[in-house]
Amino acid sequence: MPLLKEIANIRAGLYLNSSPTGTVSYLQIKDLLMDDPEKTAVKVEYKSKMDYNMVRRGDLLFAGKGTSYLCTVFERSFPAVVSTSLYVIHLIDNRITSEYLCWYLNHPTIVSKIKASQIGSSTPLILKSTLENLEVPMPVIDIQYQVVAIASLQKKEEELMKAIHEKKNNILNHYLLNKITTSIVNH
Repeated sequence: MPLLKEIANIRAGLYLNSSPTGTVSYLQIKDLLMDDPEKTAVKVEYKSKMDYNMVRRGDLLFAGKGTSYLCTVFERSFPAVVSTSLYVIHLIDNRITSEYLCWYLNHPTIVSKIKASQIGSSTPLILKSTLENLEVPMPVIDIQYQVVAIASLQKKEEELMKAIHEKKNNILNHYLLNKITTSIVNH
């Protein structure tokens, strides 16, 4: 199995100051949890030295600080760089897809492995070397697509089951409240 550093370039985010006239989104972990990170991210002034650090469509954004252990594929097309709380993982091997690698990095077993090697306690830090030295299984592309499709269906099922559970609870709570109200009125 190849190491992540053999199939991707990993770079840390930048420390930049926001600017009210900035045109480049400065993404932080909290922005990745929002529906429209382009609108929630603070802006920074564009400088040509940023070109190397610009996030590209298909790059993975990985939370390197904190306890979110979030990895997501950047599917947008607005100009953006990431803060120091994130790593950008840019694939350099066409035998692996961004979506599959993202699924792999979000897998509970891998998250546990990463957690075990983080440093610090108040704001845990994941070292770049930890990511670089992760072994990554690389099945053929068709299998990668199948894994991602099944994982997507699994997530959808979890969302539907949660919605069903909430609806059942609402119906039961409404029924019980109605039962109490009618029993008081009838007495």
